[in-house]
Formats: sequence, C-alpha cells, structure tokens
Amino acid sequence: MTPHKGLIIENLEVSIGGQQILHDVSVDVEPGAITTLLGPSGCGKTTLLKAIVGLIPVDEGDISLNSTSLVSTPSHKRGIGLMFQSNALFPHKNVERNVSFGLQMQGQKPEEYQGKVSEMLELVGLSGYNHRNVDTLSGGERQRVALARALAPNPNVLLLDEPFNSLDRSLRSTLLQEVRNLLKILNIAAVHVTHDWDEATRIADNITFMKDGEIIRTGLIEEIIMNPKYSIVADLIGLESCWNPIIFEENRTSFFDTPWGRRKVDFIDPKSFVALIRPENVQIAVGGADAEVQSKIAVFGEWIYKCRIGTDFIVSVKTRSNYAIGESISLYADVNHVEILEVL
Repeated sequence: MTPHKGLIIENLEVSIGGQQILHDVSVDVEPGAITTLLGPSGCGKTTLLKAIVGLIPVDEGDISLNSTSLVSTPSHKRGIGLMFQSNALFPHKNVERNVSFGLQMQGQKPEEYQGKVSEMLELVGLSGYNHRNVDTLSGGERQRVALARALAPNPNVLLLDEPFNSLDRSLRSTLLQEVRNLLKILNIAAVHVTHDWDEATRIADNITFMKDGEIIRTGLIEEIIMNPKYSIVADLIGLESCWNPIIFEENRTSFFDTPWGRRKVDFIDPKSFVALIRPENVQIAVGGADAEVQSKIAVFGEWIYKCRIGTDFIVSVKTRSNYAIGESISLYADVNHVEILEVL
C-alpha cells in the first residue's frame, strides 16, 4: 500500500498546566486538501494547531507529515507555515523584509530570496509592493503580506488560525476564496480554524467539528448539511429549529409529538436527542399549525422567519412573502421530515 503523504494526527493527547486540553484527537489531511476545524471558543482548535506546528508538546499520540513523525522535530524544521489571528507583521520592516523572513531563517541572502519574494507578492495580488512600508497598507493588504510570508518557504502544510477575523465580512469572503484558489494552485494542504460555518464553507474541502477537546464529527460539507448527526453540529451550521421532545409509549411503540402529528422513534431516552425540522421542509399552508412570527431576516431575496407554535415549538420557515413580526400564519410540515439528532 502506498504510504500516506499528507498530514496525519493520530490519537493526540495534550495537557497544559496539568489540565488535559485534547483527548484522543485524530485528523487526516491529504496532500492539497483543506480541512477546517470548527467549534465554539475553548474547544481546543488553536491548541491543536499549536501542537501541529510544534509550539506546545504532546503527551501521547503522533503527528506525521509525508510519513515522517514530527513529534521530536523542532518547530522551524517541520515545513509548516502558520497564519495567526493577528498578522504579526514586523511594523519596522518593509513588505519585502517581512515576506522574506522565513527565507532568511533558512540562511538565504537578499540576492537569493528577492525573486521568490516578488513571485509570492504577485501570487497574492501585491506585485510591486516590495518596498512599501507595512504601516501604509490596508487590513486586507497586510493579510496578503502575511499569507505571502507563510507561503514563501514552500511549506508542505499551511495552518490558518482565524487570520481574517478582524476584516469585514465582504473582504473576508473575498480573501478566503483567494486563499483557497492559491492553495489549490500550489497543491498545499491546509488546516483552517474558525467558529463560523459560513467561513468554513468558503474555504474547506472537509470540516472537522470539535467539542471539549474531542473530534465529534468529520465530513464533506454536503455530508454535514445532510446529516449533522449531533445537536451541537446543527447549531454551529445554523439549523436552529430544534426542540426537546417528550417521549410517550403506546402499544410498545415510542413516539413524540410534533406540531403536525406524532413521530415514531426507536429509543425512549428523551435526554439523548433533540428533534429538528429544517426551514426548507416547512410550508406556509392553510390548515397547518397556528404560529406567530417572532423574528425575520432577509437572505438572498427570501425571508427566513422564526415562528412560535404554542408554548413548546420554535420553527423557522423560508418564503418570499412578507409578514410582520407578531403576525399569525399557518405552518405545515410532513412529520417524516422531522429529524432526530443526538445530544452530546
């Protein structure tokens, strides 16, 4: 069998100050693939990046790149580039001196690295910026300089620790697409960290969800959307129409009530799951369940309404029709479209 040439994290355990942060973490990033680590603050995403690049030691497990273990390899010899939340540029150096930093660390002299710097700046859309002062650049330009600096030493893997968080959403979306295209052109694997689902979908091939230092779900974007599996994943990807059902038993059959009838289940522990109905599976129709509009937002030419049905159900629905907050509408859904998600 051909050895895996990508980045492999196997059964990683990491503790900081006596507190275990990462628990049996395994991630597989193939050459040229982009994996996003998605999860709430404090779940261990940044700690995992620091372990990969060698900024913190590991207790157990292995980190390998191109079939070679990196656990005992110094950080600067791992062949891994890193972009932080802050661009961490040197304000007293010009663009060329910033971009060439990693090349200088490799012992290259100006006559050796100047051509590479110009090549990197052209790739990130900053051709001719070599001698500009960093403090004269915009936020987006500074992040492009930081990207060029991370890519200049030809890393095998690029780690992205929410580097575009401080930028406005429009510019962030543009840069994410540019970074994705560039990584694909250069065939560089990447691990990207965020807590924002929309950001993840703009750059990633695969998404790995983390909670409390553990990997809970990994898959392609379309797989995650079709089957989030867990309530925390549904919440992170914006599926909010969940409720805690009350389980009943009748004639050895377990079920719970929905606004549109009973839904059968194969288990009876009400604490282990929530029920979900997606907005696209809800219709505004005569004869449905009476609902009151609680809030609304406009998205791509449609309204998404969050509605209350009775005292127990909050349901979202998409439509082009315009309703006022507080207005009563009738909502219908096929009970078979009510999904069941595990609670961790």
